[in-house]
Amino acid sequence: MSAKEVRTVFRQLLKAQRRRFAGDERIVAAARVQTRTEFEANRSLEDPKLIAKRLKHARNVEEVIRRYVVQAPRSTEKENTYQVKFTSEHALRDRHPIIIKSSLQKDKKPDGE
Repeated sequence: MSAKEVRTVFRQLLKAQRRRFAGDERIVAAARVQTRTEFEANRSLEDPKLIAKRLKHARNVEEVIRRYVVQAPRSTEKENTYQVKFTSEHALRDRHPIIIKSSLQKDKKPDGE
């Protein structure tokens, strides 16, 4: 693996974090610190297979953040309500369906019961 490839994956991960957590600077900063810590901890790796494994993990983390993490800030208009912010990048209908259920919702009984 080249240093250029490692930098590219690092930057892609930071970009995904900035985009997904936009508006929440505390979370963006914490994600940036964690990412930098993980990459720095692996800086001295020399085994190409281990480096490839770690880069694959970083790419998978980037995909999870980009496709499966949503922001849901509390609504200022209604109590106990959150505004879920989906984007075109979210995997709404692929192999991992998103099911949103709040403990605040009452279970609805089917008609006839």
